[in-house]
Amino acid sequence: MNALLDDISRITASSISRREAFKLVGGAVGGALLAYLGVGRASRGLGAQDPNRCPHNRPVPCNGNCYPSGYSCCGRTVCNTGQTCINGRCCPSAQVCNGTCCPSDQRCISGNCCPSARICSGTCCTSGQTCIDGKCCPSAQSCNGVFGIFGRTCCPSGQTCCNGRQCCPSGQCCDNRTCCPPDEACCHDRCVRRNPSGSSPCAA
Repeated sequence: MNALLDDISRITASSISRREAFKLVGGAVGGALLAYLGVGRASRGLGAQDPNRCPHNRPVPCNGNCYPSGYSCCGRTVCNTGQTCINGRCCPSAQVCNGTCCPSDQRCISGNCCPSARICSGTCCTSGQTCIDGKCCPSAQSCNGVFGIFGRTCCPSGQTCCNGRQCCPSGQCCDNRTCCPPDEACCHDRCVRRNPSGSSPCAA
């Protein structure tokens, strides 16, 4: 029954004429009914076709029926144009990936399924990265831009995003609010001048 419903859904969703669709649905229903009653070969008379005698406008045989060009037989069902049979299931061609079928929200990138949100100029960003200006950027380096008004930017290597809008050398972002100058360090959530001796400015 599931295979019959799949066949009917694919036929009605295809671009063939209503008349052709009625013929195919009738053949599928008739074939399924006769198969259920144990009258296998007699189903040819009610729309199911001899694989060697499919008409030119429905040249693809599948499970006792004939389908238009572009369809393909896939186990107990039939794939329509734009689909590929993967492990007995019809998969949209855009989701076919290295012999598997990617989920609907993923696409094939370099032979692997990649979530659409992580696709970046033909590459797949890893978890924890964001696509900025066509490049994968680590989340810690992703900033909202100068003063947060000039779009997103990716801080250079060795810098992190401080307060969400300023690139700051690693270790100089104080309390995620202020980027300390080079001659200062963060001490107790505020920037203080470094000790000339090199000792910690937070001592004592």
